Amino acid sequence: MPSEALRPEVPTKSKQEEPLSNETQIPMNAESMNAIVNALGALVFATVRQLPEDKQTAFANDLARLAKLEEKRGDLATETLLLDLHRAATAAAS
Repeated sequence: MPSEALRPEVPTKSKQEEPLSNETQIPMNAESMNAIVNALGALVFATVRQLPEDKQTAFANDLARLAKLEEKRGDLATETLLLDLHRAATAAAS
């Protein structure tokens, strides 16, 4: 049996593929801010799904309480973000 038959084929990098970016900063604009909010929502959703059922509801309730505190402080941006995360946690818990 030829030795070539025992070696798995190693994929070669296509000339069309671009290397991974070393860029570590994203521009601060509406598109990137929306991406951050979406990523945080996905993170909350995935985290809540890993929790036991009784902890899922508690997690969502904590986010709602934190949003209410930010509302009282007058921090609309943080309140809005926490409400978005609360919705993600509630969706994951249902």
